[in-house]
This record gives sequence, structure tokens and C-alpha cells, in this order.
Amino acid sequence: MAKIEICRENLEFVLDGCGVLAGFSTRLGGVSGGAYASLNLGDHVGDDPQNVAQNREILAAALGIAPRNLKFMRQIHSNKVEILRAGSVEIPPCDGLVTDLRGVALCVLVADCSPVLIADERRGVVAAVHAGRAGVIGRICTNAINLMCERFGCVAAELKVFVGANIKARKYELGGLDLGEFERYKTQGHFDMNAALRDELAAAGVRNVKFDPRCTFESERHFSYRRDGVTGRFCGFVMNMPMKSKTGYKISPQGC
Repeated sequence: MAKIEICRENLEFVLDGCGVLAGFSTRLGGVSGGAYASLNLGDHVGDDPQNVAQNREILAAALGIAPRNLKFMRQIHSNKVEILRAGSVEIPPCDGLVTDLRGVALCVLVADCSPVLIADERRGVVAAVHAGRAGVIGRICTNAINLMCERFGCVAAELKVFVGANIKARKYELGGLDLGEFERYKTQGHFDMNAALRDELAAAGVRNVKFDPRCTFESERHFSYRRDGVTGRFCGFVMNMPMKSKTGYKISPQGC
């Protein structure tokens, strides 16, 4: 129980009301050691699989759900967004996930890229998006918002969007890499992801956006691939809260 309490203290919640829970983990409160210390949630970075599994159990317990209801994507640095529906057996490789299921936490893994969480509290539709350089250039957030609006009846102006800690322009040097139309977001070879995301979200009709001011490269609370090379991953998570019975006990969704 102590580990669960410590983990929850080290989670950073940005939304906890109206049926939606959203926030970000840090690198604190887990069991991994060395370069992965300590709450590494990435199972593809060389950490001991048992430690990763236990870290995910700690996160799930802190959110009040079973580990199987943490839904991680196989991220491929694309602009592909998928819908998670009841009975989904496997999530295709993607970098964005949308759902209206309850009691299922969508998770996006990062260590410099932008973790973007999107919530429609009134309709109970949420999305988690991995917006790195490729995703930003591919306008993956626009793809996620369009999917939410077209398939679930969401309205962009009613969405709440949270962009977690990421690498800031002062530390994100791309040199002479040609970004096409996104070159305007480069200054002396440094790419400003937040500026690009801010313009993209505004163009998509989003009015409520919050950006975490911290730079992962400079923050001791976060993993940073650019800073450390071999390192872990923290995550952004967003979930429609499980429904409650008349007795107040949570009713877990079936078939997830």
C-alpha cells in the first residue's frame, strides 16, 4: 500500500472531475533502478520486464483500475490515430488513441516528445496522443480531434487539451533538418514544438489548452532521451472514470 500512496503523490493530475481523470506520471515512485529509476513505464527501452510490469501495476492501483485496463500504444512516430472500442483485442500500431469506454486509461509514453491529453467531459470521450516531431509535422492532434468530432459528436471548442512536459526549443536542436512548412517554428536550428502545437490546436478550433512549462531535458522529475540516451519513459494518462453502483462501489467495464 505504501508504494501506491507514494506513486499517487508523484502523479500530476490535471483533470479530476466531471467523470474524467487525466494527468502525467513522473520518474518517481517506482521500482526500476539505474538509468530507469524509478517509475519507468516503457517496456521497449531495455529495463527489466518484471520491473516495468510492477511499475504499471503501481500506476494502475493509483488510478483505481486493473493493470489490464491501462492501454499503452505501440508508438511508431506517425500521425495515425485509432479508436479503442469494447472487445478490442489488440491495438494496431499508432500514436493516438480515442475511446468512450469507462474505466480504461489511455496512456502515451514519452521522454522528450509531447504527451497530449484531450477530454470531452460532457460526452465522455477522451484521447491520448504522442506528438513528437513527426507527429507534430503530421498534425496528429488534428487527426485525433477530427476523429472525436466525426465519430463521437464532439465539438472542438468544448474540448480540454493538456500538453505535458516536453523538450523545449532551447534544448531541441535539429540543425539543418528540413521541416518543410514547419521551418517557421525553427530558430537557429532549434524546433519549438509547443509553438507548432499551439497554432495547430487553435486552427482546429480548440479554445481550452494548457501547456506544462517544464522542459524534460532540464527536469529531474522526468525522463529525457536527449539528455540521457538510455533512459525510461513517463506517461500521460486519461480515463473516463468507472461508473458506480448505488452502493458506491466501482463497476469495472467488461470486454476491455
